[in-house]
Amino acid sequence: MNLITRRLGTVAAILALVAFAAPAAADQVTLLSVQAGSSVVLSAAGLTRVAVGDGRIAGAVPVGTSQVIVNGKEPGHTTVVVWAGGQRLTYDVTVTEQVLDDIAQMLRSAILIKGVEVVTVDHSVVVRGSVADGAQFGQIADIVGRFKEVVSLQKGVIVNAVTITQNLGNLQHAIASIPGSSDIRVDPDGKGDVIVSGNAKDAVTAQAILDRARGLAGPYLSRTGQLIDRINSLNNSVIDIKVYVLEVDKTAQSNLGISLSSAVLSPTTPNAYTLAPPSFNFVEAASSIGGAFTISPFFRTTTLAPTLNLLMQEGHARALSSPNLVTTPGTKATFLVGGQIPVVTSSGLGTVNVTYQNYGVQLNVTPTILGNGSIEALIAPQISALDYANAVIVSGFTIPALTVSELSTDVVTRPGESILLGGLVERIEMKTISKIPLLSDIPILGRLFTSTQYQNKQSDVVFVMTPEILSR
Repeated sequence: MNLITRRLGTVAAILALVAFAAPAAADQVTLLSVQAGSSVVLSAAGLTRVAVGDGRIAGAVPVGTSQVIVNGKEPGHTTVVVWAGGQRLTYDVTVTEQVLDDIAQMLRSAILIKGVEVVTVDHSVVVRGSVADGAQFGQIADIVGRFKEVVSLQKGVIVNAVTITQNLGNLQHAIASIPGSSDIRVDPDGKGDVIVSGNAKDAVTAQAILDRARGLAGPYLSRTGQLIDRINSLNNSVIDIKVYVLEVDKTAQSNLGISLSSAVLSPTTPNAYTLAPPSFNFVEAASSIGGAFTISPFFRTTTLAPTLNLLMQEGHARALSSPNLVTTPGTKATFLVGGQIPVVTSSGLGTVNVTYQNYGVQLNVTPTILGNGSIEALIAPQISALDYANAVIVSGFTIPALTVSELSTDVVTRPGESILLGGLVERIEMKTISKIPLLSDIPILGRLFTSTQYQNKQSDVVFVMTPEILSR
């Protein structure tokens, strides 16, 4: 009986030791921020004991049995534990610099947006919370940016932890409804930008998605926000530009234009038309007012056939070149009909450098695809010719000058429509001198035996361009 009693007593003692060694339930930690040199009063009814993790950073002084005063000594981070009312309260104390707290207070005064707060943590000032849209985010980012240099001088950092809670579902639904699009997503990047991602069947659809997003994303963008393109085009698109470079003389310039002829469907050949003179019949009817006449609406043929008359068959125009320029959207395509001349420049110490300058007929085209399927083309044609009359001599080399005519324009057309550019005029003046040998060399009287003839040649270079979109 004594043995059993002893064993039961041993088990009870072991259970008591285990119960004593069991960890207490996790305490609720309260964040507390104190400026260096300042104090905070904590309520602690039934206070029995206080402990401080690092006495160099903060101090804790009990006041009676109901309050504890926490003093900030120097910037840092420590823990204060308070036993009161049969509970253990833990405070995570951060002691901050006085200057950082002043900066945080100024930020609180400047940022008056609901849901955003400014706190100081160690040597950092943190702006946290959420805003409704990118415009408010941009306002906060602008304010925070003005304080970065001041905080940096105090060897601290300022953190913008604000997020955007604006629902972009409506914008995403509007963009995803475009035919040819799939898996379209619209997401904010947390910096005031909007990211558009997904798939498009071709470049035209991709551009249409971006145009729609750019027009609707304004409320979701910050002041400096951008629309970021992450759209994948399932089919590669290129632009084929058929170019005709024509040289026409003054006669062709006066006759160059569009002729309207009536088109009559051929009764024998399917899908064929025959040309006939244009017909614009009208009917005059007498009016009772002052004996005047009124004209009823015009009656014309059903179909008109416009024709371009270049008078090439009469020798007044000739084709200089007819290349096909194929390029990707946004990439410049260029071609040159002419050559290059060496240009010599002196580099000092008796040495020269030689570079080459293009001359002739040159065309630069940069096409892009618009969201409605049209093609926008930035066109810059140029013609140049060698001018030896204004040549210069460098280190014994004769370098001719260049006479240049150029223009630049931006044109929007539908695929298959032609662009006609002219006005690049080339003028050449030739002088022919005829004289009688010996007699023409007599001083003064020699002019009577000399004949001079001047011939002027003027031609215009015309560019005809027809862009098409090719997909594969």
